[in-house]
Amino acid sequence: MRYVGSKNKISKYIVPIIQSYINSDTTGYIEPFVGGANVIDKINCQNKIGCDIQENLIELLKKAQEDVSDIPDCILEDEYHAVKSNQSNYPKWYVGLVGFCSSFGAKYFGGYARNSKQDNSGKWSRGAINNLKAQSQNISDIKFICKDFRELDINKLNGYVIYCDIPYKNTTKYATKAFPYEEFYEWCRQVSKSNTVLISEYNMPDDFKCILEIPHKTLLDSNKNTDDDKNVRIERLYIAS
Repeated sequence: MRYVGSKNKISKYIVPIIQSYINSDTTGYIEPFVGGANVIDKINCQNKIGCDIQENLIELLKKAQEDVSDIPDCILEDEYHAVKSNQSNYPKWYVGLVGFCSSFGAKYFGGYARNSKQDNSGKWSRGAINNLKAQSQNISDIKFICKDFRELDINKLNGYVIYCDIPYKNTTKYATKAFPYEEFYEWCRQVSKSNTVLISEYNMPDDFKCILEIPHKTLLDSNKNTDDDKNVRIERLYIAS
């Protein structure tokens, strides 16, 4: 599924490392920031849980799990604006579909995505929806939950592999609410006492160990470094120790 900050393109580097921590003694695999499910859909584990605070996103993923037959092939611009303005009139999964799969850069209701200024064919959304439908069979074994990471019961987390793909600092935000970075760092420290916690970010505090670096070209202007004319950032995978 197309999603802001998706790891789909670099999942071939990340997934094998995550998978190496999963063994017969692992209780399960959790992603507290499942997003477009572009990593969890490639993980092999009997107990997979995908959480996200965005309710319409979770409802869309559940819908894709259950039945894609009535998901439309594309979203036209008039429909986009109608849904955006009257979200309570539509099923939550459908609001999620329109908000993510027909928005520029897959940023939730971040502006209708056209292939050109005059294009109202729904071509961009058609590609995004086709991706979601194709992904449906790969997410059938995941338990999706709408929950903030702080709502996960730390006392019940034991023996899990936990991968966190958080909103990166100083980049395009997924939502209007500020992400609680300091609280998240402390949460990782506590949870890592009885679980394996892996985090994707550009930078983390010094007590987190970097175990992978991937040069990655960013396309969003707000994610670019002004002193880097090639727009290359270093994606890093950290482990909480």
